[in-house]
Amino acid sequence: MKFLYCFLYLLIVSIVIFLIGRIIPRNWINENSFLFKSFKWEKEGKIYEKLKIKKWKTKLPDASILLSRIIPKIYPTKRMKNNDKEKAMILVKESCVAEGTHKAVSVLGLFCIYIWKSMGGVTIAVVFYLFNVPFILIQRYNRPRLKKLANKLNNC
Repeated sequence: MKFLYCFLYLLIVSIVIFLIGRIIPRNWINENSFLFKSFKWEKEGKIYEKLKIKKWKTKLPDASILLSRIIPKIYPTKRMKNNDKEKAMILVKESCVAEGTHKAVSVLGLFCIYIWKSMGGVTIAVVFYLFNVPFILIQRYNRPRLKKLANKLNNC
């Protein structure tokens, strides 16, 4: 029964955080803030290439592709059809939102330890946390590249 409570909690938290991520005005997002900026040790995202991120990032489930087809007004597509500087900046902001939502659900998922006070709760919390880490890394890898593209398009 505690497993079910944890599952339902994680489902509800994920839906609520997703919806918050969709309704937050993008002008509130500062891609240069401490939460989203690249740290020196990340080397503009290149550090993640040591984790072979280019090979596995496309193999992970991508809800944004499905959602952008189902509800395109709420969830913009990640594809750029041409050198559109506005689209590039939208993608930078969206990467911040994606990273923020994955970070938020990861931290909130640790509450399963309180719901199920045993190794079961710890296991679910840790697995859920680790499940979100690759998605955070993908955003941290992509954002510096998107920012470079947006800056390049602005200078054209």
